This record gives sequence, structure tokens and C-alpha cells, in this order.
Amino acid sequence: MGYLALGTFGVVAVIALIYAQIRSRKLLSKDWQTLVSSIEPMHMRGLELVALDHLNPEKNQLRLEPDEIWGLIGGSEGLRRMEHNADLMIALAAYVRNWNYDQSIIVAERIRHDSLLLKRAVRRVRWGARLRSGRLRVPFYVHQAAASYYLMTKRLLALYETNQYLLYPVLAEAL
Repeated sequence: MGYLALGTFGVVAVIALIYAQIRSRKLLSKDWQTLVSSIEPMHMRGLELVALDHLNPEKNQLRLEPDEIWGLIGGSEGLRRMEHNADLMIALAAYVRNWNYDQSIIVAERIRHDSLLLKRAVRRVRWGARLRSGRLRVPFYVHQAAASYYLMTKRLLALYETNQYLLYPVLAEAL
């Protein structure tokens, strides 16, 4: 019985790795304009309020209520868009390797790490919504997702502002 479970886990892990590899190659093969046009718009001001509430604590750390946080990020649709855009931002950071290989690799890795935190937080929000017992933690995970997405956008925009200032305005408008 143990071997069957271990074998099943191994097969699922290999399939997941193959899927991730195919998906990342597909994204990296797209041109810059296609990547930017695939970005789904976010309400960045609301997202920034939630992210900065998490990243810059002040005396009154209970400024935003859970319903307010949920509304500012755009609810479940906002979470879906953040998750969708995360992979695009990694590919856009990797695209900078054409102009500055060293910096693009470092920033792309930082964005990838933020993307993992974002996706983990989104998964926990979804599980918290399904399991009533996890609902108390959902606002914390939404904060974490917003902060990760906010950092990803700031890192990507700074990379483009430094290395490809001609493309920067188009990217800033898309994000």
C-alpha cells in the first residue's frame, strides 16, 4: 500500500514538473508585445493600499477590515488576475536578458520567488473559503498575496526603467 502511494505521488510530481516546464517554455517563446498585451488589468491603487498595510506597519495596524481588503484587491477575480499576471511578469523580467543578462536573471529570480509566495497565499485563500475552519486566516493570506504582487510589479518596473526605458511606459500602463 505504501509503495502504491509513493509511486502515485512520484507520477503526479513528474507530470506537474513536465507541465510547468512546457508552460514556462511557451511563455518564454512569446514576443514582448504578446506578453504585455496578455496582462490583465488590476486596480493598483486598492492593491497598493492592502500591500503597504502589510509591508509598512504603523501604530494602528488594524486599519483595514477583511471585507474592505477583499474589495480593494477585487475579490476572487482579483486573486485570479494576480496569479495569471505573475507568470507573465517572470517572462517579462527574463526578456530583459537581451539587454542586461546579469540583472535580468537576478530580478527574474526575485519575481519568481514572490510569485511562489503569491500562489501559495492564493491557494490558502481558496482552501480557507472551502473549509470554514480556515476563514479566520484568509485576510492574512490576502495581505500576503497583495504584498507579493505589489513587490513583483515594483521590481519589474524598476528593471525596465533601468534597462529599457523606451518600453517602460508601455509596461507601466499595462500593469
